[in-house]
Amino acid sequence: MGAAIGETPATSVEGHPPARQHLPVLDGLRGVAILLVLLTHAVALPLEPATTGLDVWAHAIARVGWTGVDLFFVLSGFLITGILLDTRDEPRRWSRFYARRALRIFPLYYGVLIAIFVVLPRLVAWSEPQYHTLQANQTWYWAYAVNFLEVVSHGKGVPLNTVHFWSLSIEEQFYIFWPFVVWACRPKTLFKIGAVVLILGLTARIWLMVANPLGYDNAAWVITPVRLDGLMMGAVLAVAARSKGGLPRLRELAWPAAIGGMLAIALIGIAHRGFVSPDPVVGTIGLPLLAFTYGAVLVLALTARPGDLIDRALRGKMIRSWGRYSYGVYVFHYLIIGALLWNPRLAFYQHESAWLGGSKLPAVLLFALLAAALSFGVAWVSYNVYERRFLSLKRYFEREPVKTGASLAEPAPQPEPGV
Repeated sequence: MGAAIGETPATSVEGHPPARQHLPVLDGLRGVAILLVLLTHAVALPLEPATTGLDVWAHAIARVGWTGVDLFFVLSGFLITGILLDTRDEPRRWSRFYARRALRIFPLYYGVLIAIFVVLPRLVAWSEPQYHTLQANQTWYWAYAVNFLEVVSHGKGVPLNTVHFWSLSIEEQFYIFWPFVVWACRPKTLFKIGAVVLILGLTARIWLMVANPLGYDNAAWVITPVRLDGLMMGAVLAVAARSKGGLPRLRELAWPAAIGGMLAIALIGIAHRGFVSPDPVVGTIGLPLLAFTYGAVLVLALTARPGDLIDRALRGKMIRSWGRYSYGVYVFHYLIIGALLWNPRLAFYQHESAWLGGSKLPAVLLFALLAAALSFGVAWVSYNVYERRFLSLKRYFEREPVKTGASLAEPAPQPEPGV
């Protein structure tokens, strides 16, 4: 997921020069986001259908993990908008931005597509009907339009655990149009644009849910114009970070916002037996609430003092490692889960169990650990053996030196998040 996944930001939140400063807490936030996504795909889905009381509760909690995608969206909006704002006056801003985006995102994404659509058919004579469907729809994957493919095919055109590419498609579409907006407007105007986009997007999403003109309930959740809540929240925070006082002035408001938002999400989840799509309450109130809550969490993370609880939690070596390789983990994890489920021995949680009154939870957790470990391992190998070769080419698209004395309260050139 672009800037949000596996990137290394360089910003300042305490009034110090950004230089080429790495912010470990953002690695930690990315780690939280990817673990949330794994919680849904590796725990919630295998628990369906939940039968015992324990499984029902575990399933309801794990399903909230899909919100990790919205945390990625907030991070992407913040980091990408910050880059665009800090490079708006540079002479080679277009080539630098798009070249660096391409070097970060394309090698892994298109490498996976080549493996699926070019290499696999030459190695395996696979007669699986779902694979033929996947091959027939591959143009949508190459074009970063999987979210629209899901809608036009009513979910049937994205088989074999490839549907999670919808969020990568939204981010890539965002990278295409958002630079034109940021570089054409004054920074303060972006506040109004963000608000307008949120209102129009919410209105369109409500219309899609009520009228359902496309005949597919999930359309309101994956079409780009109606799914920009998190990206716009991050963009607005990027502008605020470069305004007078920067993000520290928002810290006192961020605490009640984050706590209140989490409580509201929990209450909606309890009242509706889950905080999930296509629940209309989640689609109308929930998505803006998620963006608002994760935006507040981002402010708290960036303004935390050394030794604060949130700072210590997000600087942990393990959570930062997950964040560092989160792009690869996201791309690979659902494919790996699908591959595991093809082998009945590895899908061991599907067998009857006498544990905890017949609960599947112990076996599902074991399966989730296996899937998570394999996903992390494959992502680590991909990054260190393959992706780094392309990332080293970023040196040809370096940005201008940072001016001494700059901070997020005073706009200045900021090195793009790099890996």
